Amino acid sequence: MNKGQRTAHRILDAAEAQFAQRGFGAASLRDIAAMAQIQQPGLYKHFSSKEDLYRQVYERALRPLTELMDQIIAGPADMPVFYELTDRLTDLLAIHPNISRLLIRAVISRDFDPDEIALGWLSQLVDYGRRLNATLVVRNDDANLVALQIVAVFNTLFGFFWSSPLIETLTGQPAVDPKLMDCQKQILRQLVMGFDKQPAGG
Repeated sequence: MNKGQRTAHRILDAAEAQFAQRGFGAASLRDIAAMAQIQQPGLYKHFSSKEDLYRQVYERALRPLTELMDQIIAGPADMPVFYELTDRLTDLLAIHPNISRLLIRAVISRDFDPDEIALGWLSQLVDYGRRLNATLVVRNDDANLVALQIVAVFNTLFGFFWSSPLIETLTGQPAVDPKLMDCQKQILRQLVMGFDKQPAGG
């Protein structure tokens, strides 16, 4: 990685943290530049605008997730593969834990302050959830049950990271502690195993 790439990644790290804490509107390029330890005009050597920077924050964090899900969907359909997927999604989200806070912020504020970039990614993730559910978990015609299963996985997967301050308060350890990460993966596996035992709605 050359110097320019390292600087761009440092800017993205700072932007991800600032956007997660303050939201797109309130986060300032001045504060992002200061956190990245560069002058504000230097941002424009790497990103054309604040919106471009915001888009790239999501692209960097979530594109690896969608590429992984594409690989799983294209492969053999069995439960062990789905377990591997939930483990690997957890590991990928741990690299950019603030992205979970951005997505939760978008869900909460969608009615009064819609974030089209975040909501676009959420729509993609929901669509992947439907496809994965149909391919790897259970096959039923109950749309309500499928919707709730998708929400349950989303909440368990992303909620682990956006609630990391609470986890740290309760356990005295960072959420990304290897033992806690292993516990999280087991909880996700148990959740998905339960889908096979849920009766279809009538």
